[in-house]
Amino acid sequence: MNALIFTTILGIIILYLGLTKNKTILAPTAIAGLLVTLFLSFKDWGLSSSFFHEMVIFDNFSVAFNISMIIITIVIFLFGVDYYKMMELHVAEQYSLMIFALVGAFLMTSFSNLIMLFLGIEILSIPLYILAGGKKFSFKSNEASFKYFMLGSFATAFFLFGIALVYGASATFYLPEIKTYIAQFHGNLPPMLLIGLLFIIIGVAFKVAVAPFHFWSPDVYEGSPTLVTAFMATVVKTAGFAAFYRLLGIGLLPLPVPLEKALWVMTGLTLLIGNLVALKQSNFKRLLAYSSIAHSGFIMLAMLSQHSSSASVILYYTFVYSVATVPLFIIFILVKRASNGHDHIAAFQGLYKKKPWIAVFMTILLMSMAGIPPTAGFLAKYQVFVLSISQGYLAISIFAILMAIVGIYYYFNVVREVFTDRDHLEPLVITKLNAGIIIVCGVAVVVMGIFVWHLPI
Repeated sequence: MNALIFTTILGIIILYLGLTKNKTILAPTAIAGLLVTLFLSFKDWGLSSSFFHEMVIFDNFSVAFNISMIIITIVIFLFGVDYYKMMELHVAEQYSLMIFALVGAFLMTSFSNLIMLFLGIEILSIPLYILAGGKKFSFKSNEASFKYFMLGSFATAFFLFGIALVYGASATFYLPEIKTYIAQFHGNLPPMLLIGLLFIIIGVAFKVAVAPFHFWSPDVYEGSPTLVTAFMATVVKTAGFAAFYRLLGIGLLPLPVPLEKALWVMTGLTLLIGNLVALKQSNFKRLLAYSSIAHSGFIMLAMLSQHSSSASVILYYTFVYSVATVPLFIIFILVKRASNGHDHIAAFQGLYKKKPWIAVFMTILLMSMAGIPPTAGFLAKYQVFVLSISQGYLAISIFAILMAIVGIYYYFNVVREVFTDRDHLEPLVITKLNAGIIIVCGVAVVVMGIFVWHLPI
């Protein structure tokens, strides 16, 4: 709880620092504050404390996911030092909004009450609606903000309607009590309760871009400022799946048969749509958007396997995916600057000739995203497949493996461009800080692919 309170105060401090008109102190202050938050989160490990009549529970599960999100946010803010260098106005607001979104993410990992989940989702989402439109004079950025806001509002309406129906049936917002209430029907749920639970799942599925509630993702990823897109693709996705798992684990498992079937259909659709549509993408941000949708399918597979190690596998997968994603966005920004704003994968042509070491690290990061050994991405997918097969889900596991093979193709489309020569090459300027981030993350995905860790969460 101390970490959550301190993070809220940190966001307010960054806002007031914006009044000084000194941009250089914003990122160091934000990063230093997040390091304090990281320390406070480590102190909560093993305590399992609850607050507000057990509406919020900070157990090992929530602490582990919070630590993961803090680390990724720090990496994104380190990238922000260079990213916001040319921006004159509203830099403090950008940092503050991401910090406030992180507060909502903390609530999403630690709720045990549906009202607290709703507050967490809204505290996370409202800053993102603003951040998506951060480029005021960009039509695509305005479109991304508008679409995200409108579709997010519809998803919120479904979620709230679901909460109302569930409360009307069970007379409680607490997940353990809802689980007890559901158990007495032995799978034959009243229609009002079943529809309410389905609406709640739709609201959460929207946040993690699970098909068929994924349509916002490509346009929002493409139109948002790249730093914000990196935040959405990593921190927001991690928070969404932590909330999804907690919702199922505390309130719904074992799943009623209609809900279980619906979720398996959603998982299969997510794997299919994410991978097949990504094959046709030439815009790099849209490719990563559909890649993100595909990864949501793999995480759903781990979540629905209902095993004691599912939480640990999801944590490992989301962290590995985030560590590979952020430096890819950094490289994309560097290449985009060097190619006069060109954002298609063809912009990577000649990268090996310009900066061979960046080309090598980008290949390693894309290998991790594709799930090729010896990277951490391979072990993340391997753990998911072992988990689902061990629980008897052989058919969909084989389907997921086939989709993973399809995914290799579109990642290596980018690798092919990286090693393709181009006659006219613009200079690629990279700061030491950004170079350090790329190297550290590239090494990390290899090291984590060799030394696998499992946390008891």
